[in-house]
Amino acid sequence: MQAAPVAEPEPAAAKPSKLKTPAELMTPEAQAYTNQLVTNAVKEIFAQMAPLLQSIALTPEKLAEAEKLRRAPTAEELAKKAREKREKKLMMEEAAENRANQERHQAACTHRDENERWAVQVVHNFPDRQPRFLCPKCQSFFEPRRWVVGAPDAENPRGRAYIADEHPQYQMLMQGLAAKVG
Repeated sequence: MQAAPVAEPEPAAAKPSKLKTPAELMTPEAQAYTNQLVTNAVKEIFAQMAPLLQSIALTPEKLAEAEKLRRAPTAEELAKKAREKREKKLMMEEAAENRANQERHQAACTHRDENERWAVQVVHNFPDRQPRFLCPKCQSFFEPRRWVVGAPDAENPRGRAYIADEHPQYQMLMQGLAAKVG
């Protein structure tokens, strides 16, 4: 088995040596001249780079434009908002159609069962002790004339109290049920 050859360090002569500054350049006048040359070179470089630096400088207008671009909705967000808008419109149309169907069904209901007896049920658990009626066939709720406290607004922070009209069929049901009992 042979040993791997070990790399030998290079001789000191191959290392780059430091350049020695000549003594003539060490005078204050020569150093001032060299400083002036470097300063002029740096000024010239920056003068050439000035348009580039101005174009990349962050001005308030550029920051506002970048913020506007950052806050701009993405294609996904726009598509999501459009879908939500469509779905909301469809939901509103369905709700309006359901409401119209329910009103049509309630208007056509006779509030009588298959034996032609009143199908409405009396509800007594209200503080004013006036009877209310509920039709289980069409889910209509028949209320008498009563006091109602409305939703609060700027003028009435506790709500505005008013007298609500009775259901149009309330008196008919009261008379029909009174005749049934009597």
